[in-house]
Amino acid sequence: MKSRSLLINIILIMFISASGVFAQGYYATTTVTDTIPINFDNRYSVSSVSIIPLTEKIILRGKVLNKNDYKISYQKGSFSLSGSLAYSIFDTLYVSYDALKLSLKKNYSRRSLVVKYDEETGDTIKVFQSANSLLSSESIFGRGIQKSGTLVRGFTVGTTRDFTVSSGLRLQLSGQLSEDIEIVAALTDENSPIQPEGNTERLEELDKVFIQVRHPNAIGTFGDFDLNERIGEFGLVTRKLKGLKSEFIFDDYQATVAIAGSRGKFNTNQFNGTDGLQGPYRLNGINNERDIIVIAGSEKVFIDGEQMKRGENNDYVIEYSSAELTFTPQRVITSSTRITVDFEYTDRQYDRNFFGANFKSSFFDDKLKIKLNYAREGDNEGSPIDLILSESDIKILEDAGDDRFKAVKTGVALVPPDSTGRRVGIYTQIDTTLNGESFQIYKYAPGDTNSVYSVKFSQVGNGNGDYVRESLGNYTFIGIGQGDYLPINLLPLPQLKQMGNILIEAEPFKDVNIGLELAGSLFDKNTFSKLDGNDDGGAARTITLNIKPRELNIGNISFGKAGLTFKDRFVHSRFTSLDRFNDIEFNRDYNVGTDAGENEQLREFGLKLIPVDELNVTSKYGFLKRGESLTSNRFLTDVNFSNQKTYNVVYDFDYVETKRPTLKSNWTKQLGDASYQFGKFRPGVNFLSEEKKDKIPNKDSLSSGSLKYLEGAPYIEVSDISGFSFLAKYSIRDESFPIDGQLEKESRASMTTFSSKYRGIKEVSTSLDLTVRKKKFTDKFKQRGLSDNETVLIKSQTRLNFWNKLVDSDIFYEASTKASSRLEKVFIKVPRGDGNYIFLGDLNNNGLPDESEFEQVTDDGDFIQSTVPTTKLFPVIELKASTRWKFDLKKLFRNADSFIEKIVKPISTETFLRVEENSTVEETSKIYLMKFSNFLNDSTTIRGFNQLQQDIHLFRNRSDLSLRFRYIERENLNRFTAGIERGSFTERSLRLRFKLVKEVSNQTEIINQSDNVSAPASSNRARQVSSNSFNTDFSYRPIRNLEVGFKVSFGRIEDNFPTTPTVIDNNFQSLRFNLSFAGKGRIRAEAERDELLSSTTTNAIPFEVTRGKVIGKNYRWRFSFDYRVAANFQTTVSYDGRKQGEGKVVHTMRAEARAYF
Repeated sequence: MKSRSLLINIILIMFISASGVFAQGYYATTTVTDTIPINFDNRYSVSSVSIIPLTEKIILRGKVLNKNDYKISYQKGSFSLSGSLAYSIFDTLYVSYDALKLSLKKNYSRRSLVVKYDEETGDTIKVFQSANSLLSSESIFGRGIQKSGTLVRGFTVGTTRDFTVSSGLRLQLSGQLSEDIEIVAALTDENSPIQPEGNTERLEELDKVFIQVRHPNAIGTFGDFDLNERIGEFGLVTRKLKGLKSEFIFDDYQATVAIAGSRGKFNTNQFNGTDGLQGPYRLNGINNERDIIVIAGSEKVFIDGEQMKRGENNDYVIEYSSAELTFTPQRVITSSTRITVDFEYTDRQYDRNFFGANFKSSFFDDKLKIKLNYAREGDNEGSPIDLILSESDIKILEDAGDDRFKAVKTGVALVPPDSTGRRVGIYTQIDTTLNGESFQIYKYAPGDTNSVYSVKFSQVGNGNGDYVRESLGNYTFIGIGQGDYLPINLLPLPQLKQMGNILIEAEPFKDVNIGLELAGSLFDKNTFSKLDGNDDGGAARTITLNIKPRELNIGNISFGKAGLTFKDRFVHSRFTSLDRFNDIEFNRDYNVGTDAGENEQLREFGLKLIPVDELNVTSKYGFLKRGESLTSNRFLTDVNFSNQKTYNVVYDFDYVETKRPTLKSNWTKQLGDASYQFGKFRPGVNFLSEEKKDKIPNKDSLSSGSLKYLEGAPYIEVSDISGFSFLAKYSIRDESFPIDGQLEKESRASMTTFSSKYRGIKEVSTSLDLTVRKKKFTDKFKQRGLSDNETVLIKSQTRLNFWNKLVDSDIFYEASTKASSRLEKVFIKVPRGDGNYIFLGDLNNNGLPDESEFEQVTDDGDFIQSTVPTTKLFPVIELKASTRWKFDLKKLFRNADSFIEKIVKPISTETFLRVEENSTVEETSKIYLMKFSNFLNDSTTIRGFNQLQQDIHLFRNRSDLSLRFRYIERENLNRFTAGIERGSFTERSLRLRFKLVKEVSNQTEIINQSDNVSAPASSNRARQVSSNSFNTDFSYRPIRNLEVGFKVSFGRIEDNFPTTPTVIDNNFQSLRFNLSFAGKGRIRAEAERDELLSSTTTNAIPFEVTRGKVIGKNYRWRFSFDYRVAANFQTTVSYDGRKQGEGKVVHTMRAEARAYF
């Protein structure tokens, strides 16, 4: 037995060695030297298991022994000396030899026999001691390292797919490598294209990979990291990068260097909201392009200058893939809501590179600080992503200079003829005359014999184009300058930004700070072109003085504290920064508007007075000048009189006077809030007021930018009265805008806000947020096309649990006014086997992959179906409501004495109701008051879904006998670009579970279903299906870890949609075998036979009728084996075979090894 084991080991070693040799092309060898004392057994073992024959050299008493002086066994790795050789017990052998480099030990053991001292007996004893597993986390990573994750390696091979290797690594590490070095790492070799959902406050970035090594004097980060640096006012960089970041800290010196690939471009969108529209608000790129993807987690959203929190329970949610922002009912959006969004996005044009470095030092006990910063970010023109640039394209870019509209070529192409000589395009060219000149219009007409063109359209901005996008690939001409698309191909300009600045800060006296910042920038708008290079550079500088509030005394009289600030800033017209450096409300504060492109001079003086601790007064004067086109003077005063425990009074006054060559403006803004605490009650009132008068010089009439509004809002807040808290607020807002040069009242808006929470008793938990805003316009403005509107935002969540779960309920209700678009179905190519559709080809010869040309399958699909929103948005009211009620009568009759109680006690019920409606109905109350006659309406519903499920159980949790009756009714309606799809589904089922004997159990079901769908003819989804089925499943478990099962079912399916109904009889049989090994693994084998007999062979049968099976006999057999080799190492092998109808047999085999850390 030992010889056999040794032989196996030697063969294994030789096989591995040979594999390594042939794979690498050379022997990976090493020279080993062993020192071995002479022993009485005359048997000596070398340390290596892979000695190379005839390479040994044995030295005894300084002489090399010849082959006759010893006998060696290369297989066993041992030798003995000849009896004729002279030596003594005090001699030592020196053995050197060549061996293969193999990570194999000579002996392996799970336990070893060790000698320990027994204190009770005073003697030594031999005990077993477990050896560390070679596959344990500790043996791999060492002690002191916290780790979690998996390592997966596997392969798949089959009749319909090539041999593919799959691998996956996801590992998180943290801990001390040494006393001074700490490591934190998140590693993966998976490339996940999935963007995290933007509906939570914290994001799970699945594809974030990094290694960070920390030392008291240095920090190194490799992989994905967030760079957040601010040096002075201009040196602001916030980026999500992939590369290397190094930080060095030595005493008073700090330095940071980052070399990485930039994941996106930075942009800021500023816009006002719309009355009654919580979203979605679509974000645009720098050139107003819509086809962008927002980098997950890069966005910062501000409302009226205040930063919002992401999350369904906070302020907003965001769809990163479509760049759409939607606000929750907690934030009411109106036409006066100012929304600002900073974000990074990718347009997949060029790879982007980033380099940044900064240095910080301090001297004289931090009295003097010097900071240097440099950042460079740009496109790699030699590495385009989703485009291919020809030599002619590059020539166009070289000649375009900085003008993106010169980097253009035609988007119209004549389709080459196919194998039959026919040109199959999707656009027809129509020649016409406009203003006496010939003009070509392109009409979307797939399938038309005159459609011989393919046309690429580019977005050029609203009012600059002639076409609008109806859906993917479908553009419609609406008039010269009336759209935002043109039939051209805009070649993207690769750009490069560089910015550097130096900041010097000094504290010559206590609480007195002086700062000087100098900055310069270079912005090359087209790195392909050498033209227009003389306008790339710009500069900026800032001088600041800050005197912190300090005691102001005259004699023995204290006047409190006073502080002073001063700022002088100059920004050259061509200066550019990597991020926005102005405050969120800067343009509004100085009434700047869209003025840009000129040198800017800014001076601000600030005075802060604190007469007493409860009173703070801040006054500021600002002067802004931009060239000769704009001058602004701003006067600001903030007063805060507060004792947080009792009273709080805030008043802000802001006045801006702006002069332009063609316009003079005066803008007054006021804000106030006052409240007082009476026990647990805090009543208060706040107000907002603005008046802006824009006048043309030497004229008294007001221009269109003028406005006036006044808003007042009393409120009361109650905190925790027996677990009940609420806030109630009512506001009225009057707005005025100019008509014929005079301010006229435009509208009055009233808003009621109520928010409450109750946690008084453990059985009830509820919250309610309600906002109702009504805006009514005056007759003068109604004549201009404005109409009254109403905003309703409701969100309620309730949890009930009475009488020890006799009654258990959840209630959810949410209603809000939003905007919605119709959805378009698209099919996306994926690797074979990962999809559930196959493409049948261009059956109608129209050059487009239509929905009817995709067939749904259960196996070997290479397309998946998705939906994308169209461009046009509709105002809608959206409702989401659901409730679940559970009644368990055994909680009521714990001691069933009477006959009635014994009958009722086993009964439990569960009712679930879910309603979703997205509707364009004008009377929104019909939706949020749940008048169901207006739901799922063909003319108003965009998307809708209703479901009722009722379960009645007898002996619900008993394993020997239980009964369940289920009723499901579901209706849905979806408005797609191809048409309306309406569905109706009903199910009635009875399920019985029982045990014949302890080892034999059975589950039997009787199911009646009806499934009706009306859909456009192009989808092949229309059906009127009714079905009845009976199935029974026997399970035999003679011992705990062995199960044998047998299942039989039969039924009939009828589709009455075709003129001649389709009738399918189905019978099904399966046999399964399960054997489990406690804590180790499982073997499962299963065989199925499924026969479908149809009454007709001419009708098209929807996938939902046959569930992907073919008419005839369908066979499927499966085998799987799972085994846990070690505590953290598991292997899986599976085989799947199938034969459908007259088709060939398809085999698929998968194997996988998974290690857990």
